[in-house]
Parts: sequence; C-alpha cells; structure tokens
Amino acid sequence: IDATLSAWLPLIGNFRLAEVKGNLKNGIKVTFDIPGVLSGTATFYVRDGWVWIDLSATVFGKTYGPISIKLLPLP
Repeated sequence: IDATLSAWLPLIGNFRLAEVKGNLKNGIKVTFDIPGVLSGTATFYVRDGWVWIDLSATVFGKTYGPISIKLLPLP
C-alpha cells in the first residue's frame, strides 16, 4: 500500500492529512500531521497470528504513547 490522504479547505487550499505505506508482513505505517493540532503514527502489523497496531501521537503539544494494541486474530 502506498497512498496519501489530502483535504482541500477554502482559504487554506490542499494539504496532506496522512500518508500510508507498507504491507502487513513488514507493517503498514500511517503517518498523520495536522500542524499545531495532531501528529503521529499508527503502524499495523501481524505478530503471533494477530493483527496489532502501534500508536503514538501528539495532540495540542501533549504526547501519547507509544502503545501496542492487539486488534484481531487471523484465521
């Protein structure tokens, strides 16, 4: 996967909200950045037959994470 999520707002124009790169084997990393408001990463990957997510974010200058969350089992 290799994608970019952008938004267009009047008076601001087009700006990048998030970028997505990778695969489940090596990890799908989502990088997001709304300057002055929210920035960080979310990485999805497979470990021990489960899909996991590692989250780390900064919201209004306060840092949260990193944290790993087991999401769902693979068949």
